[in-house]
Amino acid sequence: MKKYLLTGFIFFGGKIFAQDPFFTQAFNAPLTLNPATAGNAEMDLRFTATYKRQWINVPSLMQYAAVGVDRYVKNLHGGIGLLLTNSKEGYLNKNSLHAMYSYALCLPNARLHLGLQAGVANRSINYNKLYFSDQIDNTGIIPGAISGVDIALNNNKYFADFAAGFLLYYSDNWMIGGGAQHINQPDESLTSNTYSKLPRRWFTYARYKMDIDEAGDSYFLPSIIYYQQAKSNSVSVGCEYKNARMAIGAWYRGNVNFKNSDAFAITLSLDLFDRRYNETDRARVAMSYDATTGRLGFSRSAGSGEGAFIWEKLTPNGIRSAERCDEDYTMKGTPCPQRF
Repeated sequence: MKKYLLTGFIFFGGKIFAQDPFFTQAFNAPLTLNPATAGNAEMDLRFTATYKRQWINVPSLMQYAAVGVDRYVKNLHGGIGLLLTNSKEGYLNKNSLHAMYSYALCLPNARLHLGLQAGVANRSINYNKLYFSDQIDNTGIIPGAISGVDIALNNNKYFADFAAGFLLYYSDNWMIGGGAQHINQPDESLTSNTYSKLPRRWFTYARYKMDIDEAGDSYFLPSIIYYQQAKSNSVSVGCEYKNARMAIGAWYRGNVNFKNSDAFAITLSLDLFDRRYNETDRARVAMSYDATTGRLGFSRSAGSGEGAFIWEKLTPNGIRSAERCDEDYTMKGTPCPQRF
């Protein structure tokens, strides 16, 4: 559906600060969460794809997608990755391509990953989805009218974007991560006379593994994820139950003081393998549904849906995650906490 734009505010007036979207299944889209996750899969090669349809009933078709590939490289003592993202919010479109590197350190009873990310993003406006004031009269839209409004000077704009993060596995139960996106605060403005920076997004998260059986095949994963960007913040709190073939979880998302509720979500992932017998391949399909609880309301938004796919492979001469501290000569003899 085309949107009405009756003023030139978006192009000529005031400051507008963009906010990042984020995936409900953040741990099934690891490269979008933290560059330190590059090369940190259970196998040495991983492919991920995630798609989110935000607010199904809202006609602006807000949707987000991310595709990533990463690999552990022994000679680099860490991992490398590529991430391609796309977001569409009505008439606004944004694409980005990022490269990342993560260096691994095995420490006493811990494993630390330090990640850097560099990329380029492109932002543009689809003018075919806009009507301006000179295309509208007191009866509505003028059929066949062509607007005399000038296209933004920097439409289809490119800019650099950088990020950094860390990921710590402590003992066999804790996973803690954090870092910052948009470190350079790039200018997203589509005009030459307005500066519209993309604020840094700070993030941190923690997961705790609570084993249910002695073999470690069934466990709970209580988790928390926190984002801070400009004056906005978001906290997601949830818990997943996981066994050798599936995982199911429930989440709540709101702001840090829990006064502005955003959504309740359920997540489900199915492992298309049995890790107890298959040591070379991993494949997972996952889905989630958010029931909106914010001001937009569930009845008007119909919530949000999300799907994800993860594939991992142990390549010839590849090294599984649990064996890397012994295989990498810089880490030899150091106990290597498991990843989860």
